[in-house]
Amino acid sequence: MSWALGSGTILMGLNSAIIAVALIPIANYYHDRGGIPWLVSGLYIAAAVGSPLGGRFADLFGPRRVYLIGLAVIIAASAAGPFLPSVGWLILDRIVLGLGTSLQFPAAMAIIRQQAAARKASAVRALGIVAVCGQTTAALGPTIGGLVTLLWGWQGIFWVNVPFVVNSLVWVLLAVPKDPRGRRAGGARSMLAKIDPLGIALLIAALVLLMLGLLSLESHPQWPYLLGVIPIVAVLVLWERRSASPFIDVRLFAQYPGVAMTCLRGVATFVSFYCIFYGFPQWLEESRGLNPGQAGLLVFPTFGIGVVSTVLATRLGHRLAPRVLLLIGNAAMVAAGALIVLTIRTDAPIWLLIIAGAMMGIPNGFNNLGNQMILHDNVPGAVAGIASGLYRTSQYIGATLAAVICAFALRPESLNGGITIIGACVGGIGAALLLLNPLQFRSAGRKAVADLLGAER
Repeated sequence: MSWALGSGTILMGLNSAIIAVALIPIANYYHDRGGIPWLVSGLYIAAAVGSPLGGRFADLFGPRRVYLIGLAVIIAASAAGPFLPSVGWLILDRIVLGLGTSLQFPAAMAIIRQQAAARKASAVRALGIVAVCGQTTAALGPTIGGLVTLLWGWQGIFWVNVPFVVNSLVWVLLAVPKDPRGRRAGGARSMLAKIDPLGIALLIAALVLLMLGLLSLESHPQWPYLLGVIPIVAVLVLWERRSASPFIDVRLFAQYPGVAMTCLRGVATFVSFYCIFYGFPQWLEESRGLNPGQAGLLVFPTFGIGVVSTVLATRLGHRLAPRVLLLIGNAAMVAAGALIVLTIRTDAPIWLLIIAGAMMGIPNGFNNLGNQMILHDNVPGAVAGIASGLYRTSQYIGATLAAVICAFALRPESLNGGITIIGACVGGIGAALLLLNPLQFRSAGRKAVADLLGAER
């Protein structure tokens, strides 16, 4: 069952990474470069909205049904993408694709929680497998994208989804138990009444304004967008506190403080991850003069080690407290950032770049699994889907913040082409999380240390 779920959750990461090598061919095909950045950001905006929506749907209608609906949306968007007449239509298609792919993760997390409770078993292995699938996609995404674009043109980045969707569909139908019939009690209309359309609209407005404002900082800052987020969020919180069936139950944060803290940590750790994910390849091409193929080979150790670290974190997760996994991940961020700042220059030897890239791959496996385990332990099964959706949204917010950092840092006039700034951001975030960790987990600190010392023995 774990591999069945993982086979679908990779589609978000795949479609995020694979388009990087196809942006220029798309621009040349349509003779339009102005809308190209939105092919990336549109997917993240849709996913940031779709993830909590997917979690809500999973809690209301059943996670297996929502998972299968997401696959249907993906296949529809993939079939239409290669034949659209303009970049504008392609952006819209990517938004639909983002909505479809964003349903997979919260639905998968809800299924894992549901099945673990039914079998009275640990969810660590299943969470680790899903994480490995995501890390593997990140590692292979640029390579797959280059091969597909070479063989079938940019249209291939849509067609490549088809075999993945079919594979996931077959596995889920065979391996994942059907949702209980009781979830349909009251009919679809009664269920839809619980989704809180106003809450959804306010959340969409806040996220879209936030993304627009952040993305505008690279060239012409649009401060009204960012200022407009404040009153919208205030109204959203007031409305959700009074709503009988809130879309985002802000009371959840008061009842389960671990959810809010996990999402905040998620934003911070994903800022670090995406600074490397987008920043390192761009620096290799712009400052070192490598072509995309060479850059892709050099970043492979980063994401390959990320897969290994996820596997290792999963094995350790059976013996170590999640907070210890976070301590390891945060310490690795500090070490990787320090290595970049102290040693990486525009004329650094290739072997040193490979070592630095490998070091940068270590943190995410420990951070991601640690956060997911804490989230799993802090919420009851009834709200597991929406909590997982909120965590996924923190990832997309982190990705957007990282894109802004990379835009400002990676300039020819920056120190060492900007890679030093990227390293300082990664190391600084890791150091801040290390300092905050004892404050967040003081009550469990002694147990975490004891677990770590016991594992070392």
